[in-house]
This record gives sequence, structure tokens and C-alpha cells, in this order.
Amino acid sequence: MSEQYPRAALFGTEERTLFSTIRGREYHLSVALPDSYKTSTQAYPVIYVLDGDYNFGVAAGLTRFSNWFRKVPELIIVGIGYDMETSDEFAALRDLDFDIPGVPGASSESVSHLFLDALTQEMIPFINANYRTIPSDRCLQGYSSGGFFVLYALFRQPDAFQRYISGSAILKSTYDYWIHHDTQLAAHNGSNPIQLYLSVGELEEDDIPNFQRFVTFLEQGNYPGLTVSSEIYAGEGHGSEGIALTYLHGIAMVYPQVER
Repeated sequence: MSEQYPRAALFGTEERTLFSTIRGREYHLSVALPDSYKTSTQAYPVIYVLDGDYNFGVAAGLTRFSNWFRKVPELIIVGIGYDMETSDEFAALRDLDFDIPGVPGASSESVSHLFLDALTQEMIPFINANYRTIPSDRCLQGYSSGGFFVLYALFRQPDAFQRYISGSAILKSTYDYWIHHDTQLAAHNGSNPIQLYLSVGELEEDDIPNFQRFVTFLEQGNYPGLTVSSEIYAGEGHGSEGIALTYLHGIAMVYPQVER
């Protein structure tokens, strides 16, 4: 980062840092507060956005835009990032945090279980302690490897969040993992409902068959309280507009609309 100029800041956002003793490294937390936050005493739902270095700006802007048209409730957005200097550094760290050992293509050094514990035991309590949140209304959103990690969190600790948004989760190589690791999800207490939104681009042709199989697997499985919605985006690939579409469509599906 240039020392000559300050970091650019988005309207209505704050930057925080948190050292994770579980993960053994520092995380950069970008927080976007709703317009009414400073003039009210109410608490708000929270969306935790993975790959915050890339995706926080998209999430914050689209949420604020949706709020103008009252499509979703006012939300606190928390982007989880690393504050790295290069994309290569960023990619290396996300591989460690998001990959699951044993899954094809995953790093053997990945520590996704530690990152999930850091998220649930350190980052979420930090946000709850510093902002007016609704602890019983949390969402986790991710795309690509981040979307894969969203599913990992759902299957490993389904009660950690009440809403999950997973885009382009590389299901062409991970479908078999999920169907053999659903014990925690199957044991979930159905009185605590979970909303899951899944998406993939039409041009991600290798992913489409397993995406459809995975949606059917979840819809037909015995997973108490789980509601699944899904979309295949026409004309979109993995690196096109899928990131923005997943977020915008996802929040519209997992949150009740204020007005139709």
C-alpha cells in the first residue's frame, strides 16, 4: 500500500483489526453500518462476507442500494480479509483458511477448522461486543472457495449461522465430500430454521451436473429446518458477474423483503 495516500474508505464504514489466537494471525475486519445505526438504538442482523479484501465493497454497496428500495432489512456487513499487498499473498492465505484437507485440489496445509473456530469463537464475539447486533440472526456469504467454505460451516457447525449464501462452490470436485459429511447437519435442531441460497453460472459447465445433484440431495435429505433455494445464472461464468449476482440475489432470498 502506498504510504503517500491514506486508504480509501467507503461511506458508512469502519476498519477494525483482530488478532486470532486460534488461527495465529491478524484479520482485517471491514464493517458497514446501516444508515439508521447512529440515530437509533435498535440491533441489526449481521452478514459476514468472506474474501473481504475483494468482496466487501460489493456487499456494502449492494446492501445499501437494496435498502433504498426496501428490498431487505437494514444489515451490518462485516468483511473478513487480510489486508495484504498483493493478490498472490491474498490467494495463499485464503487457500489455507478455506480449503479442506482430503478434498481434490485442496492444500494439505489448510486449516479450515481453525478458521471456522476463529470466526465463531473470536470474530463473531468481537463484533457482538462492539456493535448492536442480533446474535440470533447471522448470515455467512462466500463465493468460489469462499462459497465452498460456507458449505463447510453449514455442514460442520449448522447452528453458527441462520442464513448461508454460497456461490460457485466448485461442486464439480467436492460433491462426494458433502454427501459423506452430513452428520452434523442431519442432527440440527429443526426448531432453529436455516436458509441456504446456492448459485452457479451457466457457463461453469463442469459444475452444473453436481450443482443440480447437490441441490436435489439437500432438498430430498432429512435435514430439519433447512430451506434451500438455488439459481443458475444465464450467460455467466465463474469470473464474470456471478459474485455480485450471488450476493444481491442471495440476500433477497434469505432475508424477508420489507415490501414487494
